[in-house]
Amino acid sequence: MPNVKNNAAAQETRRRLIEAAGEIFAERGLHAATTKEITDRAGVNAAAINYHFRDKFELYAAVIRHALSQAPVAFLTHAADAPPPPPEDRLRAYVTNILQDFRSSSRPAWHATLIAHELVQPTAALQAVMEELIRPWVDYIEGIVRDILGPDAPRDQIIRAAMSVSSQCFLYRYKSQLTYWLYPQLLHEENLQPGIDHIVAFSLAALRGLRSQ
Repeated sequence: MPNVKNNAAAQETRRRLIEAAGEIFAERGLHAATTKEITDRAGVNAAAINYHFRDKFELYAAVIRHALSQAPVAFLTHAADAPPPPPEDRLRAYVTNILQDFRSSSRPAWHATLIAHELVQPTAALQAVMEELIRPWVDYIEGIVRDILGPDAPRDQIIRAAMSVSSQCFLYRYKSQLTYWLYPQLLHEENLQPGIDHIVAFSLAALRGLRSQ
């Protein structure tokens, strides 16, 4: 017997719940949001959350997974029969993809808001997708930093340097309102490329400086 949860109507209900819940969780937070608000905004039956997700917390986990899974990931892997690009090129790809994702018209505003909340106050929902959706990004930037610092770089230096590079990107990506208040000119569309160029140049200078010590 076919699983009715996989038919087109059920998948559409699930999609509407995730989109509506994402908006409301971003506006009100996990604990303040109510299932009635979510089902009303989604335009679905009040029992739909329990049917598709069991409860509000499982729905929240699905929303976090959905938001994180929309990030571009193709650049994280390379053809097995070809050497990886130089670390400088990989660094630029890493920074570019994070910042361009911030500008993507396909990304609802609630994605960044909700992920920013999770990064500040992580829940079990973030931990559940850590290895699958976040670890590949961490491994990628650590590999870049390791290649630039050299094979003798201590592990803690690699970790701290990787965090320093990523933090610059996250300020643009997840703290855009703060950036807008402080430096509104940085969030204009025409300023995206200079921002990428700056983070890449600044990070390369810092990493090469660490290597020369």
